[in-house]
Amino acid sequence: MVSHFGEVIFPSSRAFWDDEDEYELTDNTENSLKLYVCWSKAKLKCIQKLIVIEGDPLISFMEQCLCSSKMEEVCIIENENHKRVSVIYEINKQAYMCIVLPQFDTKNAGKLVNKIYDLLLSSENVISIVCRHISQFQNTSIPDTPSFLRILATTTANVTKCEIKPLEQPNIVFGVGAGVLSYAELMGIPAKLYILYIDSFVLDSKCAEPILQVLTEEMPCKLQPHKFTENPFSKGNLYM
Repeated sequence: MVSHFGEVIFPSSRAFWDDEDEYELTDNTENSLKLYVCWSKAKLKCIQKLIVIEGDPLISFMEQCLCSSKMEEVCIIENENHKRVSVIYEINKQAYMCIVLPQFDTKNAGKLVNKIYDLLLSSENVISIVCRHISQFQNTSIPDTPSFLRILATTTANVTKCEIKPLEQPNIVFGVGAGVLSYAELMGIPAKLYILYIDSFVLDSKCAEPILQVLTEEMPCKLQPHKFTENPFSKGNLYM
């Protein structure tokens, strides 16, 4: 048990221990995820921007917009089964992009953030972009659009010219993007987290409009033309 002040208070008798508490430490140790980082080239000691991308619909979109340029894969993060969970690209000499792959379990977001903490510390500015379905947005007034953006920022980030609404309560954000923002706030690093809410499960041309504007402003390179595939869920037909 933990009090509001953070100290651990042990029960006066073992009768107050839950049965699960006795085995909790052992179970957590056995099932603990292990991540391994492999850099193919030396990291720069100081970069201007780190961009973190999370959310399945965003990944293929970002790869087509950016990876056809001169981006270089410089780091792979794998689990104990040698499966990729994240890939880091060098956009140019002053910027990196970290893509969190769909197979990564967001409950282990803290472990991944710890693995890239040195890259976060060397960044002058951090941008995170996550994608969520609109059903996760909690508000009495939901925008009547295919997609919309909300933003969270650290106290050191400059958002004076930002026209995107802050994320309203009681909404919460989880995952690597949220963990990166929390770490940046703790370390005093300017950081912004963009949350793209979409009403479908694919990123079509309409849903991508808000994020394209953000990428144009935030990306330190020119975006490549993106060819959108037709959204199969927009026709209203059900095929069995």
